Amino acid sequence: MADPTSPATGADVAVDLTSCDREPIHVPGHVQPHGVLLAFVEPELRPVAVSASVEALAGRPPDAVLGAPLAAHLSEAGVAQIVAALASDDLATLNPLPVGLRTTAGERDCDAILHRHDGLTILELEPRDDLPRPSGTFFRGIRAAIRRLQTAGDLHEACAVAAGEVRRITGFDRVKIYRFAPDWSGQVIAEDRVDTIPSLFDFRFPASDIPAQSRALYTANPVRIIPDIGYRPSPLVPNLNPRTGAPIDLSHAVLRSVSPVHIEYMVNMAVHGAMSISIVRDGRLWGLISCHNTLPRFVSFEVRQACELIAQVLTWQIAVLEEAAISRHSVRVRTIQQRLLHELGGRRELHAGLVRGGDEMLALMDATGFALSGPDGSTSYGQTPTPAAIAALVDWLVRRESRDVFETDCIAAVDPAFAPEPEKVSGVLAVPLGRASASFMLWFRPEVAQTVTWGGDPHKPVRIGPLGERLQTRASFAAWREVVRGRARPWQPHEVVAAGEIRDLVVDVILSKAEELEGVNRQLARSNDELESFAYVASHDLKEPLRHIEAFAGLLKEGLPPDPEGRLGAMVGGIETSSRRLRALINDLAEYSRVGRQARPLAPVALDEVLADVLTDLRPVLEETGATVTALPLPEILCDRSQIRQVLQNLVSNAVKYRHPDRRPTITLRSVTEAGAAAPDGERAATGEPARRVRISIEDNGIGFDEKYREQIFEPFQRLHGPDEYEGTGIGLAICRKIVQRHGGSITAASRPGDGSTFSIVLPLRGFDALESLVR
Repeated sequence: MADPTSPATGADVAVDLTSCDREPIHVPGHVQPHGVLLAFVEPELRPVAVSASVEALAGRPPDAVLGAPLAAHLSEAGVAQIVAALASDDLATLNPLPVGLRTTAGERDCDAILHRHDGLTILELEPRDDLPRPSGTFFRGIRAAIRRLQTAGDLHEACAVAAGEVRRITGFDRVKIYRFAPDWSGQVIAEDRVDTIPSLFDFRFPASDIPAQSRALYTANPVRIIPDIGYRPSPLVPNLNPRTGAPIDLSHAVLRSVSPVHIEYMVNMAVHGAMSISIVRDGRLWGLISCHNTLPRFVSFEVRQACELIAQVLTWQIAVLEEAAISRHSVRVRTIQQRLLHELGGRRELHAGLVRGGDEMLALMDATGFALSGPDGSTSYGQTPTPAAIAALVDWLVRRESRDVFETDCIAAVDPAFAPEPEKVSGVLAVPLGRASASFMLWFRPEVAQTVTWGGDPHKPVRIGPLGERLQTRASFAAWREVVRGRARPWQPHEVVAAGEIRDLVVDVILSKAEELEGVNRQLARSNDELESFAYVASHDLKEPLRHIEAFAGLLKEGLPPDPEGRLGAMVGGIETSSRRLRALINDLAEYSRVGRQARPLAPVALDEVLADVLTDLRPVLEETGATVTALPLPEILCDRSQIRQVLQNLVSNAVKYRHPDRRPTITLRSVTEAGAAAPDGERAATGEPARRVRISIEDNGIGFDEKYREQIFEPFQRLHGPDEYEGTGIGLAICRKIVQRHGGSITAASRPGDGSTFSIVLPLRGFDALESLVR
């Protein structure tokens, strides 16, 4: 094993280790020469820039191409397809376009790839030569691969399936799934390869191997291919964007030339052809599907699209599997919470109660030690630091600028005095009991000594390489093993959330609010149900439009010959319809899941002002339908303004959407303050009186519905009408219910078919502190 503590030389230290992060790889000024890039300023279709590779591929110098009409270089049919495509706002869905490149030796079959960026329209041409178009068999194989992905039982199985399927359809020697860690180092978690290329499975690589600007490009442009690393870069003539006066930004270009640093990296890996497909979750780069070949290798645009589709389905499967794991943990947390509540609920002495429930506190977080620290000292259970070390740690936590939850898997990195025995305590999760409180709940984990296998020495010495003063890439990627000490198993996000929920439980015990705690448990139960609903939707409802897309794509490819009966157009229409439906489902599902995650603090809000904003937004449709909206005075309440506005807008727009065909829409909003019976489960205010609540009613004279469906309409993706009758996915009322429940209220509906509907929202009128406690 190499020695990670080997000292660097004086010359080594002088090298700037961040130079790779600043390399302007998005404006390299060159492209890979296996294709041609032309840049336009619409509406003119005369190139303002062209890659010098046009001379090798078409036999014409760049000067002869610049400024000349596009028809002089492409077939008439190809130009017509490009013109038609440019009329669309979504060029990505139309790529690739089959065009003919006019060369001095005759016409050459090419794939045209279009995108707009930075004021320019970029046209890239990839010669197909003898590459066949994918057949129906190819697309049936993709459908089968997607089905295998969707049935994977865990993350490693899903990644292994994806790696195998990508290698099957591309023919690369090695395909690996590379996952990023929070510090942007990475690990190969799945691999499929031929025996003649070395395995990288379970190897780790430092964050410097894929610097920040490369990760940004991987996120923006998910598919990258380098057919032959031995290429000679082809310059852009001229490399100037006439719109900006700056070099041409090739961030989204397929042919963008590769950084010399990356070329050197691939040479050291003995790789001559490569491709990558990004795995992006919630806008963040989660990982890569990385393909390597010992010889140069090119795959067509359609094959790359298929790989991108596999990556997207893998992303969804990862989300489903993670949500399922979180749901299982939430059920476990709820069970432990109930036992803790039983143990603590009848005890006024919190410290003694926590000691009696110590095993539960440890099981909750999979920890080996727990402590409750306050002004009067600390109470510990299990394997914890000394009381003095706990006191020093709490003192440091109190002095931190942020009073949020603190977590680390290596407390010695903060201060070695906090963990004199890392084999007993290395990881710490600390939860303050209040924003201004000096009391903390702390969980502890021991170190997990492990041997990490790196792809080459991650502590590589800094040298002056052939490309200037920068960190030279490693010359070897042989397994380099390092024993890591002093680190515990990292705290997972859902574990941190669970710790916060336990904190709320303890605070409620301190404040003797057992009744409110039961309400929190009911909210947790509803959240678990919603998680299960999400998993069901992701694995069932979203499959249906995807199957449509696959089926139509297969039929489309099998029916490429001209069809005078217009069947091809009908199939394309089917693909477009299914795609729009899938996009709407995904977007609405994301909006539904964001209700709680992007919530704002509650504040006093005048509902009359919110309604005025809603009616302003809906004015065009109200005027178009002749709708009349009457609003009696509405109160001021504590709420999340943007979320309550969304509720009112959804309900008013629904009243207009489901209007009766024989009469103009009439909508009335009114409110009334209630007490006593309106408060669920005997909820009472701090004075001991029944809690006051406000009931807001939205009445309409629309088509109504059968009241046997009054609960079903609030379920996600439940509709009483087909999509051809009324637009929508059935998520709007589910979002309304989730928002209202988040505010501690309820929403109900009453209706009769043909007579209209009344939707009632009941919200509590109570102090800000109580509401804030409710939604924590």
